[in-house]
Amino acid sequence: MANNKVALFGGMTTQQGQALSTPVARTTKREIEQSAARAEIAAVQEQGHAFLASVAMTNVSVLVNQAELHIKTNPATAHFMEQIISGYAIGAGMRLNREL
Repeated sequence: MANNKVALFGGMTTQQGQALSTPVARTTKREIEQSAARAEIAAVQEQGHAFLASVAMTNVSVLVNQAELHIKTNPATAHFMEQIISGYAIGAGMRLNREL
């Protein structure tokens, strides 16, 4: 249910219907805005982490596809390809974990 109460002279009314004085309303509004800003920052950071994880997964997939092609022409490289890809994947995972 929406709260349609308007406090006189610039005050604020809580969701429970309690009127706040102007100084308390100002402080409350500032805290609400700071909380909203922190939530926005956290959401952007989360999107950034997801993007980096997606890029790392794409890179590993591309490396695996390339390795498969190289191994077809030169099977002796299989062991090296596996080490290179594993090293990249582990390193990417560690970099992502440091970002969290």
